[in-house]
Amino acid sequence: MNFFKPLKAITVYIVCAFLFVFCVVVLTGVAIAIKVLALKLAHQFIYPIFMFGDLLRGLEIIDLLNILVFAIVGMGLGLATGLLPTANAQKITTFFLILLIPIILAAPQIVKYNLWVGDIAQDDNISFPEAKIIADNFLKRRIDQDGVFGFYVYTGQFPMIPTRQVQMQELERLEKQVNSKFVRVSGIPPTLITVIMAICFWGIRIFYFAVAVISAIAHYREGVRMVGK
Repeated sequence: MNFFKPLKAITVYIVCAFLFVFCVVVLTGVAIAIKVLALKLAHQFIYPIFMFGDLLRGLEIIDLLNILVFAIVGMGLGLATGLLPTANAQKITTFFLILLIPIILAAPQIVKYNLWVGDIAQDDNISFPEAKIIADNFLKRRIDQDGVFGFYVYTGQFPMIPTRQVQMQELERLEKQVNSKFVRVSGIPPTLITVIMAICFWGIRIFYFAVAVISAIAHYREGVRMVGK
């Protein structure tokens, strides 16, 4: 009889841990799916709008969904705290919350980069691997970074992203001409304008990150309160 008590307790812990991990995976999947779906819809219907679309891309307007997405994640993890039969339940779920926030924020950046490379492949009628090489070379020339990280850094400074090789070459040529004329007329170095733009766009990103964190924490606490942990 004494043998079955610890066995029962271990079984309960294993089942509860499995259910908790399942909830974490589902919440992560739902959150990323919502952001990716919204991103693809915006990429198809909103961002192609002339000028206005580039502005919304720069403002990363789709990230306003962070309020909803992280409300779901925070509340879900808060409620999932009730599944853990341990005094450290809140510490465990808090750890997962801290872990999930950057993962959910980072995952759509991979999708954005791949959508851009796909646009280059489509517009220039080339294969995806070829388009990726062209995209990475462009990023390397512009900011000395490539890949997903390079794309993320670049779009934090410049909202307009060319999708043709001709546009990439033209963009660089026009930028030099505009910068030269701007310096002659205003006396303000173009690097200062670039810095101001970067501060604005990165400020927007920090704002969205803060919204995500606040939304997640507030709803997490509410979920914990509801299960009485």
